[in-house]
Amino acid sequence: MSSKMNQRSQIKKSKTKRSEDKMEKAMNDVKKIGIISCCLVAVLLVIGVFIDADESYAAGFLEQLPDSFYSGKTTEMQHLISDISLPREFYGTSGNDRLSYIYCMDHRLGMIGATVDNPSLAHLYEKGSSVKSSFSLGESGRSTTYNGLIYILQNDTITGDGATDYYITQLAVWWYLDRANGFDDDYNYTSYDLSSATTSEENKYDSGGNYTFYNNISAADKDTIAADSNYGQYVVNLVNGAVANQNNYNGSLGTQDITIDTSNITYTINNDYLETNVIRPTSTNASLESYSIQINNSVGNVEILDENNNPLSANNISATQGFKLRVPISEVQTENFKANITVVGYFSNFYDAYVYNPNPTDHSGVQLQRALLGLIERPSAPTTIDLEAPTIPVPNTNSTSYLIYGIGALIVIAGIVLIVVAKRPNNAKKK
Repeated sequence: MSSKMNQRSQIKKSKTKRSEDKMEKAMNDVKKIGIISCCLVAVLLVIGVFIDADESYAAGFLEQLPDSFYSGKTTEMQHLISDISLPREFYGTSGNDRLSYIYCMDHRLGMIGATVDNPSLAHLYEKGSSVKSSFSLGESGRSTTYNGLIYILQNDTITGDGATDYYITQLAVWWYLDRANGFDDDYNYTSYDLSSATTSEENKYDSGGNYTFYNNISAADKDTIAADSNYGQYVVNLVNGAVANQNNYNGSLGTQDITIDTSNITYTINNDYLETNVIRPTSTNASLESYSIQINNSVGNVEILDENNNPLSANNISATQGFKLRVPISEVQTENFKANITVVGYFSNFYDAYVYNPNPTDHSGVQLQRALLGLIERPSAPTTIDLEAPTIPVPNTNSTSYLIYGIGALIVIAGIVLIVVAKRPNNAKKK
């Protein structure tokens, strides 16, 4: 007896020890997880300290263009193709915000911007016309548009390195402008008059080192760019793409509108819900892509459904898809259903680019290049409507429920009675 008790005691102690070991292992695992979590948080904090979000800025397109900006640039130059030199960065600033790289449109004119060592060189640029406008070419009597610049800005992310992409894109902007101005790639021009063409590369730069030709890139430099195997073909591809696609940007933003025909809205009702038919927003603008719905106020808790009665996100509904509104009957027992909703339509991205002109009173006496900034907009238009269901007899869901429960109870009772009656003869036989 004593031996059995000892065995039981040892088994119990063994189980207790195993439990304690498991608990200790679990606690150690928790500690490890805690230490790892703390280390991860510390790493994230360190990364946050060393990353300056303000240094990140967009190239090419902005969602909203300023009325004016000041120019800035780096003093460091880069000449990735032969001796064709450009600053590593030429950019615009507005207040404390750095906007974007800006691309210059007149190589023969000054390219001035504030530097770290000389902030007074910041020059004021003011918003001018869209590149889709007609620009006069000096005294030549000719004019042109520069729609293809939009294509170049759309495709200005090439290598992934901002400074390198800026260099490639700036050369493409200049070369495309030469094409749009009617300048032949094989000639140099001393004015916008095409009769001023020459093949000479002499006097390309004046005594001050300023470029002199009206064609932004000389014929010899274009040959050098085209022959460059590292970056030149990127430039050529951008220019050819801009020429090929320039007529694709003639469209205007158009009128943004979105409407809902409330006369076609009907309501159905059952024991559980009051529900509208499928509602389809429409627009006279074919570029309508999507819409969102906001319930401003309503009788009852309104749910938004797709055409198949599945819950629908109210934020991004395809323009080809309709929606339904549904509210529980229990929430509209005492009054008619009413709702005020706002539907906002969103139209396809609209691309444009604007020329910024140097303010003539700033740094007077210095002729400066025009600058280029791209615009990308996602236009939108709202409409607000009131919905009200006509007077509809609303079923009393509570009474209906009681009736269903009562019928169910009667069926159960009837079943029990039938079972009892069926068993009585058998009991009688046994007696």
